[in-house]
Amino acid sequence: MASKGITFDEKRWQAEQDAQTMARYEEIMADNKRKSAAMKVARQQAEDLTKRANAMSKVASGSKPVKKK
Repeated sequence: MASKGITFDEKRWQAEQDAQTMARYEEIMADNKRKSAAMKVARQQAEDLTKRANAMSKVASGSKPVKKK
């Protein structure tokens, strides 16, 4: 089934959403407390994703699971 392109309304909606995202970014970056909190959460999420990626890599390579004591 051939997919049709994005409609004019979808493009307009996406541009509006992108503009809102950019405005929120500017607000967050101007507020040191919000920026620090967001960066802390981002670091934690990156750590969690790294752990998950490492686990998936072990599964993909066929490594045996590590037994916890």
